[in-house]
Amino acid sequence: MADALRYIGIARMGGNLELGEENCKAAVKSGRARLLILASDTSPGAQKRAEGYVFGYETPILRVPYRKEELSAASGKNGCSMAAFLDLGLAERFARALAEEYGESYAPTAEALRQGLERRESRKGKSGNRRKQV
Repeated sequence: MADALRYIGIARMGGNLELGEENCKAAVKSGRARLLILASDTSPGAQKRAEGYVFGYETPILRVPYRKEELSAASGKNGCSMAAFLDLGLAERFARALAEEYGESYAPTAEALRQGLERRESRKGKSGNRRKQV
C-alpha cells in the first residue's frame, strides 16, 4: 500500500474522514472538511458536483492518482470515489506524502495546508499568553 494511502486508513479509524458524495458535501458545507479528494477514475459528473461543493469555500480539492478500488481498500468502504479529511494535520500529511511520491503537482496544496497548520498553531500560542485579571 502506498504511503499516502495509509493516512486515509488512519483518518478513517480516528473518525476524521467522511466518505461518499453526500457526506463530503455536508462536511464541506458545514466547514469541517479540510481537504476533498477524488479518485482518478471518478466520473466527470461526480467531479463537477465536487467542484460545486467547494465553490465559495476554502476547501482544497485534489484528484489523487488512486483508483476507486485503491481508495475503497484503504478506507474500508466499497465504491469510494470521494473522501473528505476533517483533520488539518492529517490532510497536510496526506498531501505532503502525495507530493513526495508523485511529484510536485501536489506540492502547492501541501504547502497551503502547512500554512494553515502554522496559522492555527500561532493562534493557539497567542491565546495562551493572556492572563486573567482579577
